[in-house]
Formats: sequence, C-alpha cells, structure tokens
Amino acid sequence: MQELEDADRGLWTFHQPLSVLGAEVGCRMTVVRLGNGDLLVHSPIRLTPALERRLGELGPVRHVLAPNLDHYLFVPDYRMSYPAACFYAAPGVAPKLPSVRFDVVLEHPRTISAWKDTVGQCYFRSSSTLQEFVLFHLATRTLVSADLAFNIQESHGWLSGVLLRLNDSHKTFGPSRVCRSHITAPGVARRDVDEILALEPQRIVVSHGEILAAGGTDALRRAYAWLA
Repeated sequence: MQELEDADRGLWTFHQPLSVLGAEVGCRMTVVRLGNGDLLVHSPIRLTPALERRLGELGPVRHVLAPNLDHYLFVPDYRMSYPAACFYAAPGVAPKLPSVRFDVVLEHPRTISAWKDTVGQCYFRSSSTLQEFVLFHLATRTLVSADLAFNIQESHGWLSGVLLRLNDSHKTFGPSRVCRSHITAPGVARRDVDEILALEPQRIVVSHGEILAAGGTDALRRAYAWLA
C-alpha cells in the first residue's frame, strides 16, 4: 500500500494491519512536521521499534493527537516514549485512558495555535459529544482524517469482504454504515462537513483504506450528499 513520503513539505503516513471483528480495515497514522521542526502525530498506531527509529530520523515528537473515540489505543506507548510531548484528546477519549495524562481536551471550537501556520483545524461532530478532530495540511492541501471516510479497496479474504460490504465500506469512499449510525445531530454534522468542504482539499488521508490522491473535495461532497 503506497504511503505518503513528502519530506520537502513535511508530511508522512504510516500504515499497519488491523482486524476489527474479522474485517481487515488497516490503520494509518499521519505525521506532520511543524514550522519549528517539531512533529505532530495524528492517530497514533502501534509504536514498533522500527517506527520509533523512523520518527527519530524525522524529528522530535512534540505533539500527539487522539482524534476521536476509536483512535486512541496506542497513546500510552507514546506517552511513555515521548514524555516531553503534549498530548491532545478529542472529547470522550481521556476517560477511556485514565492512566494517561492528556494535556489538552479539544472541545469545539478550540484550535491549537502552535499548529496554525502548518495545518488548518476542523471538527466533525456527529452528535453533541461524539467528535472527530480533522487536520488540513496547508502546503499540500491534504485533509487528514480518521473515520470521516473509509476507502477500503481490497477485502483480504472472503470473510473480511462480506463484513466490509455489510458495513458499506468495501470499494467505496465515504462514511461506513456504523459511522453513519452515530450521526444523531445531522444539522450539526452537515455544517461541519460544509466547513471542511470549504477548505477544498485535493488529497484525503483516511485511517482505513487507500489514500485518496486527488479529487478530494468532490469525493467528500458526494460521500455526504445524503446528509441533510
């Protein structure tokens, strides 16, 4: 699976296998180099020795973001390995990891000033409490998301394929059936999607599936056209 390696503009992605209830969905982490050389880690994946060495080559990890309620499992490893970093949690994440000290809870509409010259910051709220914190890499017009959309084009076995089709997340770009079921505040979600669309992303990084290399704005608009 092709990953981003844009060293000149400070953007990288890393992918690992991940099976959820028998469906292979994979998981992707994005790393952004800020203007001062510090690294921002979005949606941390398992911190293997090889990954830790690679991050050390790229720069100092100073910011680690758990962007929603499903992308937090490996945060404790990063807290241990990068004690000087600042850790950020989307609403609801911190109670799931009571042993981890988070420095910032990203309540809407808060933004992080240390990032603003490198990434735009948006929220996608599907309810009053369930939120995802989305980044927009300014230099490359790349939207960095977690579960805003899936783009799984390979099923990796018949069982995985069946489960992905049942979840509306096989060979299609957009929110899964499970993610759509969590949208209990459609008006709020619609406004947030429109704010993201106004950024006019060209490329979209998803946590599950292939990176969408081009046509991001139109693809995201189609994916959420059903949302009134």
